Amino acid sequence: MKVTAECIPCYLNQCLNTMEKGGWPQEKREDLLIGLLPVLAGLDRACTPAENSSIVLHQLVEMMGGDDPFKQAKDESNRQALQFLDRLREMVHLARDPLKQAVRFSVAGNVVDMGLFDDYDLGAAVGDVIKTDFARDDFDGFRDMLDDAKKVLIIGDNSGEIVFDRILAETLEAAGVEVVYGVKGSFILNDATDDDARQAGINAVCTVVSNGNNYLGTIEEKCSGQFLSEIWQADLVISKGQANYESLEGTALAGDKTYFLLKAKCPVVAAHLGVNYGDVVFVRNGSPE
Repeated sequence: MKVTAECIPCYLNQCLNTMEKGGWPQEKREDLLIGLLPVLAGLDRACTPAENSSIVLHQLVEMMGGDDPFKQAKDESNRQALQFLDRLREMVHLARDPLKQAVRFSVAGNVVDMGLFDDYDLGAAVGDVIKTDFARDDFDGFRDMLDDAKKVLIIGDNSGEIVFDRILAETLEAAGVEVVYGVKGSFILNDATDDDARQAGINAVCTVVSNGNNYLGTIEEKCSGQFLSEIWQADLVISKGQANYESLEGTALAGDKTYFLLKAKCPVVAAHLGVNYGDVVFVRNGSPE
């Protein structure tokens, strides 16, 4: 995906949210935003929204002192999500189609984006996802490919959400598939890192590997050789969230073995996917709308 005019206010809203989570004084926030305007003006419009947003956020965090503004919110989102773990695991076990149920639960955390917003109802989100059909659904193709797969890489997205991904990882492992879970090398927004993997317990389920950077999404030039090797070696890739879609969709790195699992949280992404704003999708890279 390429940048559009609508991406610019989104960058600034992410900055405002970061300052809010970091407890930055209200009276000083305008100065930081004004200080970021030269950064915005210098962004490369040929880059993806995820990469440009990362550049702006890196500069903001440096201006704020360099600490993780989302640390407390991320810890809390993991704690809340873990309260649902046993219940969701039992629901998957009792489901007519455990794998599809696990995929649905995996997207439930993405629907809420825990840690980024305070006004969410996790229980309601899970219930809504169970009742909502995917606007684009390539699950049958995924299942067919899974029959011949030995290794699946899940590219994680956010804290909290990683607990729901644990259910998916457990379900895949129970089916005899090796699972590798990808996290960020360092903090950015509420994206999952190795700390979140330990809190969520997913490191006890499967191998966790860092992508070696702290950019939103998966940007090939920023990723470590180890992480790229995991992508190349995986028989299937499940890519979580908008930023990973923005940066991987249509790329040779993603190939035709990557499936994007996300909620379309902005009109630009929704239009690119050919769905309505707010829809959830499980769509194969390169598949027609």
